[in-house]
Amino acid sequence: MILLIVFASMRPGEVLALRWKDILCDRIVVDERVYDNEFDEVKTAAGKREVPYDKHGVILGAVQQMWARNKTFRQPNDLVFANRVGKALDRHNLLHRHVKPAAERLGLPRTIDFRSFRTMHACLMRRFGARLEVARDNMGHAGSSGSITLDVYSKTWWNERVEAVNRIVEAVFAEPDEEEKERVANMLKGLPDGGIGKQWEPFREPQAV
Repeated sequence: MILLIVFASMRPGEVLALRWKDILCDRIVVDERVYDNEFDEVKTAAGKREVPYDKHGVILGAVQQMWARNKTFRQPNDLVFANRVGKALDRHNLLHRHVKPAAERLGLPRTIDFRSFRTMHACLMRRFGARLEVARDNMGHAGSSGSITLDVYSKTWWNERVEAVNRIVEAVFAEPDEEEKERVANMLKGLPDGGIGKQWEPFREPQAV
């Protein structure tokens, strides 16, 4: 879940509402959110978007791990992050039982929350020179601060957004040692049941851009 917030810049409610039919060959479709088990459309038209995978397989790997772990709920409308009865996980429990204790063990402030990871995405985008419009489109913001000319007439290329995501993944996973490289490689190719590769195909073709 954290990987999707940091690298795909999805909101917690968007991640928890993610369904298998929203996982495509090269991107994730974001069109739904959930809060306290109440599902709804995303907040704004800009929030309804597609986010690209990185070329290193980190985002797709996170989804593949959930596929391998969840052997019960694998139908197109089933949730990627489902509890034992197929309902959405509780964000409050996730935050207080998992994220905050992990942050404390790592020496990070207990004030950390899901928004902190979205902020990390925005900061990394800016640090590595992504245009304002690229960050805006990835994060699903309505017209960000900037002139009307920028907001209305300046559009982003899909490849530009992919490259921006690649850069922030590389920034976080820079220069891994050989042991880490082997661990990541094994994670991506050695999933139980063959992972998504053998038992699951995207339910929709990528939309034209």
